[in-house]
Amino acid sequence: MKKFKIITIIIYSMLVSCDPVIVDNGLDETAIPANHGSLEFKFILPAYKIPPASIHRISLSFAYSVDSLYRGQFFQKVNVSDFQEMYTLFFLPDEYYYDAVITCSCAGDTCLNGGFPGGQFGMKHNFNKFSIINQENTIIETHFQ
Repeated sequence: MKKFKIITIIIYSMLVSCDPVIVDNGLDETAIPANHGSLEFKFILPAYKIPPASIHRISLSFAYSVDSLYRGQFFQKVNVSDFQEMYTLFFLPDEYYYDAVITCSCAGDTCLNGGFPGGQFGMKHNFNKFSIINQENTIIETHFQ
């Protein structure tokens, strides 16, 4: 009987804990803090000849300079999810660089034939420079080749 209770608790916790929680507070406008600008980053997954469930968002990082971006010295990293396409962040007015990364998890040569270098778990990067203006909203949409 004790084993049955433990197995039931484990199965229940696995089913409940894996569902993403989406909070909608009903507000369309986000207040921008004083002396900051906002960035709406749309992390769009491209249409490849790969099952869409096998392409994953794995990283969204920000650096102050292109040298820092190249060396992986980021001042902020976002905890990205396959369930969320848009991320809103606030920065002080300045110029910054971003690096967005996706990967493919198909087995065999599917990822390689779909354009991911290295095949399974190969990564594609999209990086660029952007500017933040005080009390204004900047929108970036990713475009992976």
